[in-house]
Amino acid sequence: MKTRLSHGVLAGVLLLSGTSLAETIVFEEIICRVNNDIISKSEYEEAANLLKLRVQAQKELSGEELAQAVREGEKDLLKNMIEERLLVQKAVELGMTADTDVIKYLDRVRKENNLPSIEALEQEMRGQGINPAEFRKRIKEQSLREQVLGREVYYRIQVSTEEIKAFYEANREKFDRPEQVRLQEILIASNGKDPSEVNRLRMRAEEVLEKARGGELFGDLVAQYSDGPTAKQVGDLGFFRRGMLLKEIEDMVFSLRRGQITDIVEGQGGFRIFKVIEKNVAGIQPLDVVTDQIRNKLVEDKAVPAVGKYMEKLRRQSYIRLKEGYLDSGAEVATASADGDRPVGEEPPPAAFEGQQKK
Repeated sequence: MKTRLSHGVLAGVLLLSGTSLAETIVFEEIICRVNNDIISKSEYEEAANLLKLRVQAQKELSGEELAQAVREGEKDLLKNMIEERLLVQKAVELGMTADTDVIKYLDRVRKENNLPSIEALEQEMRGQGINPAEFRKRIKEQSLREQVLGREVYYRIQVSTEEIKAFYEANREKFDRPEQVRLQEILIASNGKDPSEVNRLRMRAEEVLEKARGGELFGDLVAQYSDGPTAKQVGDLGFFRRGMLLKEIEDMVFSLRRGQITDIVEGQGGFRIFKVIEKNVAGIQPLDVVTDQIRNKLVEDKAVPAVGKYMEKLRRQSYIRLKEGYLDSGAEVATASADGDRPVGEEPPPAAFEGQQKK
């Protein structure tokens, strides 16, 4: 029986792209110019449709409540599409690439859908009306945007030791926890395999364990080797208190320190390798245990205004023109014009929106 591709990995790209991936060719109206790029009317309409689906799925709304939530989202829709274009343009300017990320992403989709090769995945995409080349482009653009924000914004955010200590002292009660561990897993599945195949899978598990203990990133090994349902979450199983795990596994993981890796656990379903990524003693956690968590929280708090300032900077350096009747909620930021002297708000030259864009 033929099944549709799993939505788990595809959804992020489809929702962010704002572009239909169906293999069609149309001629379309241009509604916005962003430096040398354009946004077409059909791209905007597709993004609006996807926004509605996303709001409906996340908030389970209907009727007027759904319509109101969609209207709120649409206020920033074109702004977000413009800023996505600006980030990709900046990535090109900085010489960034994303080919490796594209391959990893496609391989993850392939594994999720139990397909034997990337070629088989692309064939399945075509059968469902998805253009593989366009899909690759969307993955690449998403990766490039993340790289730009990482380099230009996130990596430049500073959190001092004094800030971490101050947050800890002001929020000590938030770090009162039971004894628990947080685990990552790699599962080498052996269900339904004959004895010779099980032996081969055991050898693979031993090789993976050697790589993990040899310093390779556990998350990368999860993506490459794990057959478990948690592979999509980098193997993250979450937190476990005593009594929630099989006694054999509980004794093993609670005896380890944070960052340590278990031996191979052979059981129902296959061979498992666990890594302790967090470990809490009962009571208020000491500062050194929660320092990374606090730092991440403070970085997140600083990231929103920092990204906003960076996007304002890109806008000031850019030529952005809208067709009449469309709203860019970020347009209050002055931008450069094509000839360097026409301020935002003036009418674009008559030719700016003439002609049609081949899609």
